[in-house]
Amino acid sequence: MATSLFLLSACGGGGASAPTPEPPPPPPPPAPQSQFDVVYGSGLTNGGSKTLTLDLYQSGAPCTQPRPFVMMIHGGGFSGGDKADGRWPFYGEEMTGRGYVALSINYRLRGDQPLPSAEFTPIRDALLAALEAQNDPDALSTANTISSAFEDTVRSLRWVEENAGTHCIDPTTFALWGGSAGSYIALAVAYGMDDFSITVAKPNVVIDYWGSLIIPNALTEDDPPFFILHGENDTVVPYDLASQLQQEADAVGLPYSFYTVANAGHGVDTRIVSVDGVPMYEVTARFIDAHFGGTPANYETRTIPRSGG
Repeated sequence: MATSLFLLSACGGGGASAPTPEPPPPPPPPAPQSQFDVVYGSGLTNGGSKTLTLDLYQSGAPCTQPRPFVMMIHGGGFSGGDKADGRWPFYGEEMTGRGYVALSINYRLRGDQPLPSAEFTPIRDALLAALEAQNDPDALSTANTISSAFEDTVRSLRWVEENAGTHCIDPTTFALWGGSAGSYIALAVAYGMDDFSITVAKPNVVIDYWGSLIIPNALTEDDPPFFILHGENDTVVPYDLASQLQQEADAVGLPYSFYTVANAGHGVDTRIVSVDGVPMYEVTARFIDAHFGGTPANYETRTIPRSGG
């Protein structure tokens, strides 16, 4: 009997169960995909409100770590334009190819009859004071439109902060890239919101294509560097305004690159205009790369021909 009990215990006892296998690991989350007409908020208008949307460009690669993002802002004189106009989709794809997320936003335009919220009415009032036209209905409409565009861009950046995890975005590393009116918006949001006690994240770098900074004396030496591309004969946004921005940066010691396109007007094809054989869109992308930590930044001031450089 003793021998039988010993053998039974050596075999694990009377019918003991096998160890429970470990459950399989959960499947990885799906790779983030591009999405279009994503709602990021709404804005007040004379008729009620307008839904605000953006296009979100993704590489389709699995999310192994949060990615820097580029916020793109179209032009159109605050009266027209769209997030999918022109070369913005091309730029969006270029940015995703570099490992970033790109977003292109729509914002309220003059025809929407926008009204800024209480947070942004001080900007509206400052614009009216600068125009010395507080009682001019057309000036009021212009000031409402511009301040509302600033508000919508700030709202889009806050949306990114709130939804970064869902879209594999690093909300602390980003660029603002504007064209024409979009550059006015990008520059104001990057450099001017502090003056009005409006809280918004600071970009690492700003790209200014044929725009200007509408808020005076906003630059400080601690602000993010910027990149200017401007036509020498621009009559829509005069070239002198780009030179003025350069002078303000020099006065505070803020680094920048400034490319003047000789004999060019408002807007150029950045696939044709080049610097030392490198297309301007690629020069721009490398400038963004540098300020996302990839390479040393190249700050220079040059005049290039319309056909290349």
